[in-house]
Amino acid sequence: MILHINTSREWRGGEQQLFYLVQGLTNFKIPQIVVGQPGSPLETKCKENGYEFVPIEMRGEWDRKAYKNIRSLCISKNVKLIHTHTAHAHTLGLLAKRNHLNIPLIVSRRVDFKPKSSFFSRWKYQHTANDYYLPVSQKIKEVMISSKIAPERIITVYSGIDLKRFSKSAPHEYLREEFHIPKKCIVIGNVAALVDHKDQETLLNAISKMRTTVDFRLMIVGDGKLENKLKTQAEQLGIKDKVIFTGYRKDIPALLSLFDIFTLTSKEEGLGTSVLDAMASALPIVATNGGGIGEMLDHNEGAYVCSVGDSESIAQGLDKLVGSEELRTKFGVFNKTSVKRFSVTKTVEKTKLIYYSFLGDTLYGEGT
Repeated sequence: MILHINTSREWRGGEQQLFYLVQGLTNFKIPQIVVGQPGSPLETKCKENGYEFVPIEMRGEWDRKAYKNIRSLCISKNVKLIHTHTAHAHTLGLLAKRNHLNIPLIVSRRVDFKPKSSFFSRWKYQHTANDYYLPVSQKIKEVMISSKIAPERIITVYSGIDLKRFSKSAPHEYLREEFHIPKKCIVIGNVAALVDHKDQETLLNAISKMRTTVDFRLMIVGDGKLENKLKTQAEQLGIKDKVIFTGYRKDIPALLSLFDIFTLTSKEEGLGTSVLDAMASALPIVATNGGGIGEMLDHNEGAYVCSVGDSESIAQGLDKLVGSEELRTKFGVFNKTSVKRFSVTKTVEKTKLIYYSFLGDTLYGEGT
């Protein structure tokens, strides 16, 4: 029995990755339980699909009641391995296991910033009860090694996407009507939370520096605390008529079908699965090399990869793609093939092998 722990109350990339993993392991008949926040989108998704979900209120990473409940669940369900999927889940899993449970602890790491240097942070990340770390990119692995985490305990497991989800173009003409986008207008898409590390500020600066005479719109898809600030910036830069803020949307496949170009200008990014979604949708890309983004893309082949914060280079890349349908098609075709390296099937297979290295055939249940 595998126990997954996720402390998020939202549905973002990490939760989608956990869901894909649970889905994939279920196909191999591997017994598992997901622990998450009561009333979270993760609870809804798991229950809708018949996956065992145990709601435990987790009020923070040092929540004593929560980690004791997790420990009790491990004992009562005869859990063989704990896999944590958020930073707070890591602490709770570590506290639940520590000196009490003789089972492996696997920790997924999706962010590329260094762990803090405080006593508690060093205790958490260097504790011998952590068996393996699974960063989602080589960049994160390098950051972890620089934080004095033993390299032999770190295995990169790239995030993956469901390629079948993008095998057909989703109907999208309704979006042109909804957002009043002219038929021949080129659409540049950015799908990301409106938070500092996604750096839409640099993206808006780049849009203001574009020199193309071709009609285009930038669609920023997502919500977040910087929404009003970014809208004010667009107005001050004189590009308000070029930028559409859509807010939070669930129809991402349709939006990707509408886009002609995809862009992501993050300062930091574990991997950035929205880039993979765009690649699977055969879109050309302009992006920064923040975090693990550059590991997915091939500069001058399917994308223009720019330095973090370099609005001038981003503008030049967008200008080239907006101005050439032939170049957009060429880059898009390249990305559609290249993205197969990041299939969710490969993510599940590699994770399953790591589990198997600890559990052997008992991974598949008690009777094996």
